[in-house]
Amino acid sequence: MKKDNKTELSKLPSVQKVLDTLTDDKFSLKHEIIVSIIRTELESIRLDINKRAVSFKSKEDALSLIQSKVVNKMQQLTSLPLKKVINATGVVLHTGLGRAPYGKEMMNYISELLTGYVNLEFDLESGERGERLNLTDVLLTTITRAESSAVVNNNAAAVLLSLNSIADGKEVIVSRGELIEIGGSFRLPDVMAKSGARMVDVGTTNRTYLKDYQEALNSETAAILIAHTSNYRIEGFTTSPEHPEIVKLAHENDLPVIMDLGSGALFLTKKAKLPYEPEVSDFIQKDFDLVTFSGDKLLGGPQCGIIVGKKKWINLLRKNPLMRAVRCDKTTFAILTWILQHYISNEQIPDIGTYSLLISSLEELRNRAKKIVSSVPQDICDFLGINIRDSKTEAGSGSMPTETIPSIAIVMSPKQISEAKLAKMFRSNNPPIVGYCKNGEFYLDLRAICKDDSNLLTKAITRVGSNTCEKS
Repeated sequence: MKKDNKTELSKLPSVQKVLDTLTDDKFSLKHEIIVSIIRTELESIRLDINKRAVSFKSKEDALSLIQSKVVNKMQQLTSLPLKKVINATGVVLHTGLGRAPYGKEMMNYISELLTGYVNLEFDLESGERGERLNLTDVLLTTITRAESSAVVNNNAAAVLLSLNSIADGKEVIVSRGELIEIGGSFRLPDVMAKSGARMVDVGTTNRTYLKDYQEALNSETAAILIAHTSNYRIEGFTTSPEHPEIVKLAHENDLPVIMDLGSGALFLTKKAKLPYEPEVSDFIQKDFDLVTFSGDKLLGGPQCGIIVGKKKWINLLRKNPLMRAVRCDKTTFAILTWILQHYISNEQIPDIGTYSLLISSLEELRNRAKKIVSSVPQDICDFLGINIRDSKTEAGSGSMPTETIPSIAIVMSPKQISEAKLAKMFRSNNPPIVGYCKNGEFYLDLRAICKDDSNLLTKAITRVGSNTCEKS
């Protein structure tokens, strides 16, 4: 070790010396955890000294740096990582921001329900053990017209469980044009491989014929899988068999047909003047054996995967040991049952958070934008270059691909600060506000902002604008 390194290392404080400076007990951490943090930070500084990446003028400087790092680490540990975020991206079903938002009415019900015990797997009539899947079965079969149902922790698990139950060690036929990739680089072929099924892809990316399915059939075939291309469209020189043709072919060969629907709408979206998305019940009527879809996309509920279809196949899934590995907890069932109740009510459009945001009229959004902007001091509006503009957004999470939804945005075109820096300042707000940058401007789209958060947006714009003015 070189002499100058020894000199720098000698300036480092002892663990006790750092402890003595931490007189504020606001973090309420265990003593051994604080000691561990100090030792970790000291070791990190030692490594930096040996790399000549840091030096100190005095022992006091070294102590100050260590104390700062330790306090930051303690603050990080005691701050809850999940925060309320205002979604100003315009994307209602934003995966990164938690997809479907929940309303206050539902949260009040959930809060009261889950502060004690619930009959998750207990039959109150017989006093014996019950089945949690029965909590949602009547609702799901009534809404979709299916014979039976199951609920797991997400749609990928629904596909995995379906394939493993039906085709473990056997072949499943799927069109090459439907080998989808969902967010986070999760690919359908990979899910199929983990299920134990052997994928047989037929046709080409843009053209698949019924004969392609016919020619792939053999004694090892266990099922045909159709994947709804919910996050993209193949257009132009394309062809594919009609679903009834595929179902007929499969059933003539005593094979089930599985539909991976992805998003999954439980009512006709055109009623809400939204782009068309296939209804789950349509595929049940087309005689599909199993249909899988997500609970936290267009359905507007919690993250879960829902499987509806024929009792014969659902019973097979329910008995699979994997079912326990992918089952949902009481919170998921509580939220899902509350949401599903709205699909059987006499409401034309389900009165849930997702649809209240999706169907907000342009007039309503424009009026809200005007009210927000009018509440911001004029000098700040001028400094930030604020204007109200028509915008285009999307549902998100692969729902209604290639379709846009008209919206209204508050757009900022400041001359003294970059749009990227402005975006970061809004993300640093409390609560954080996530907008987007486009063509050198910063957008706060109102489509996915709850009405109750308008005042928070006004305060944030005023605060950010005021701070920026002072620094420029």
